[in-house]
Amino acid sequence: MKRSAIRLACPAAALLLALAGCAPHPAAGTWIAAPGSGAGFQRLEVTYEGRADLFAAGEAQAGRHCFWSGDSARAIALACKAASSPDLEEHYRLVVEGDGTATLLRDGEQAARFTRPAR
Repeated sequence: MKRSAIRLACPAAALLLALAGCAPHPAAGTWIAAPGSGAGFQRLEVTYEGRADLFAAGEAQAGRHCFWSGDSARAIALACKAASSPDLEEHYRLVVEGDGTATLLRDGEQAARFTRPAR
């Protein structure tokens, strides 16, 4: 009886450890422009599947479609193509701060500041 319990417990523990490594990145989710952040970008939607949509101010549909990858535990790198110019690729970095905000950088310069929308 003890051996069968151990045989069941070991695979279950291994499965839990494997699933723990699949937690979403802190950058995943919807971000909106922080008050006073300027008029560059109004929203960023980062999905768990490695895609993101970046909305410029006044856009009803995303003007940039992106692929992202984890750059560090608190940052992602985005490779984006503008809908109006799909041959050009733009590179951004989103850094998630500890206070629930995030900074979008392009060429090391701040392009936007975001916060999570109220729930």
